[in-house]
Amino acid sequence: MTKSSKAKLFVWVLSLTLGPVVYCILLLTLPGTPTMEAIKKNFIELMVTITVYWAAGFGLVWVLYWLSKFMVKYGPFV
Repeated sequence: MTKSSKAKLFVWVLSLTLGPVVYCILLLTLPGTPTMEAIKKNFIELMVTITVYWAAGFGLVWVLYWLSKFMVKYGPFV
């Protein structure tokens, strides 16, 4: 991995947006999605779910980032 600030910025932006974007896409495309009234009534559940997806996306991006750095650094010797 390069040590440029643009690459690091991209990783930060991706890690912060991946989870909520995936959740919103799933919410809009899956059959049987709730209506706006149901979402308003279950606002806390919606926020908890978005937070869980955000944390999962954040963790996934950073784990992949560090694994790729490790593989670039130590990959030829394994």
